[in-house]
Amino acid sequence: MRGQKLLELRPSQALSSIFIAVVLVGTLLLKLPFAAVDGISFIDALFTATSATCVTGLMVVDVGTKFTPFGQLIILLLIQVGGLGIMTFSTLFMVLLGRSLSMKDTSIVFDSLDRGRKLSIRQLLKHVMLLTFSIEAVGAIFLFFRWVNEMGIGKAAYYATFHSISGFCNAGITLFPDSLISYSDDLMINGVVGLLIFFGSLGFITIVELNLFINEPKSKRGKRRLTLNSKITLFVSVLLLIFSAVMVFTMERNNALAGMPLWDQGLASIFQSVTKTAGFVTVDFSEFTNGSLYLFMLLMFIGAAPGSVGGGIKVTTFGVIVALVISRIKARESVSIFQRTVPEQIVSRSLAILFVSILIIVIFTTILLFTESGSASSPEHRDMFMKIMFEVVSAFGTVGLSAGATETLSEFGKVMVTLLMLIGRLGPLTVAMAVGTEYAKGSFQYSEENVVVG
Repeated sequence: MRGQKLLELRPSQALSSIFIAVVLVGTLLLKLPFAAVDGISFIDALFTATSATCVTGLMVVDVGTKFTPFGQLIILLLIQVGGLGIMTFSTLFMVLLGRSLSMKDTSIVFDSLDRGRKLSIRQLLKHVMLLTFSIEAVGAIFLFFRWVNEMGIGKAAYYATFHSISGFCNAGITLFPDSLISYSDDLMINGVVGLLIFFGSLGFITIVELNLFINEPKSKRGKRRLTLNSKITLFVSVLLLIFSAVMVFTMERNNALAGMPLWDQGLASIFQSVTKTAGFVTVDFSEFTNGSLYLFMLLMFIGAAPGSVGGGIKVTTFGVIVALVISRIKARESVSIFQRTVPEQIVSRSLAILFVSILIIVIFTTILLFTESGSASSPEHRDMFMKIMFEVVSAFGTVGLSAGATETLSEFGKVMVTLLMLIGRLGPLTVAMAVGTEYAKGSFQYSEENVVVG
């Protein structure tokens, strides 16, 4: 009976259920006596497992010193599973076992990977798995040769593998106590980890399309074009990267970047602009100005590409909303991007995602301001507003950047941020659909009446 009810779940409900199950299993594994040094509380284990599975990177304990090698491997496994997506693994196993996919299975996969219509399930999984492990392997090789003289063969291989997977999956979880601040002037570390983060933030579908486009024979290349989804993803991602790098350099050159050579300032600015979808840092974010923190809140809110390992409202959603505003300013009824008309249902969904996401951030920020900063009015508590809101947006965007509030969270605050990371990873609309009871049946329309707006 229970199995039958599970099969009757909608795609969003099935995805949410499996994701939460993985988090709970990871929590229990991290609670094992040999997973953490001197043990770990259930709340901290749940927070860590959620952060790893949701590839967020926010941590209440230091992974490198608090967890044993077994616990670290559990965290790494959760990062990899969360990064690839629960549905990707499940479908891969079904394909390998020779099980034919039903229409419901197909719907779940496309719901997870966000409309990979150009490829069959088998082709999609083949390219996703091959590209993912290939990119992670290449990144690990480069990091290994960078660290082998410093750490030795065994430790270098372990650290290289851990940080390559964490980088590509945009988890930002590191074995170093200061993230990558010690390597702020290291071109190899910045370049390799930065590229891993960037490719991971593009989304599996975009990477697959780029791979097929690049490897297409020149005689046939003109017949294959990137989809509108990939065009928007690439354009907005690169534009935001350049914009944020320039802004960080401008605002922090005489503050957090002060005292660094000009080359290192530029390198740090570029890396911080890339890591807006991950949690690695080469500069202490607690030293950033409020202007920079506010900038990164906006960037984290926008997030990465759909179907990627990053969170946020997605760069395509942001692109569609900007195109909508431009269209309305020009008094155009339809929304067009790159000489293509965006369907009205996509525009409506983008607006719904924006509204629900803002509402979620407002609600959680209000709750944490009440529980974490207290009711007394003082300059110190006013300063907590920026830190708490930054933490909320970071958790919702599954980024992992912190302004210093994570370590001071109360038990209730940790539970709230854990819930927020789950919501951010699964997506506000996915969660909303998952808790719904039924789809609306039938259709009708009320009579129209004007409303004065603006």
